[in-house]
Amino acid sequence: MQLIVHKEVTDFEDWKKAFDEDSESRRDAGLTVLQIWRDADSDNYAFILMEVNDRTRAQTWIDRSNALTSDDKGTVTHATAYFVETA
Repeated sequence: MQLIVHKEVTDFEDWKKAFDEDSESRRDAGLTVLQIWRDADSDNYAFILMEVNDRTRAQTWIDRSNALTSDDKGTVTHATAYFVETA
């Protein structure tokens, strides 16, 4: 199972730095980053594809990330997350 996350951010580079610094919490949640994309026309959108090893822990990470702006140093203004499977 994978997780696709879309984040609206204040600035992609600032967000990416905060995201990289928070790698331990993703690892603890059983998430492995597979790919990160930035919007080709804006510095305000990030997309992340992650492998999910434990859906419950991954959901806890999502809930925690949405609740704590300290994780992203206040760079995320909105986020959506989708658990997906290959069809």
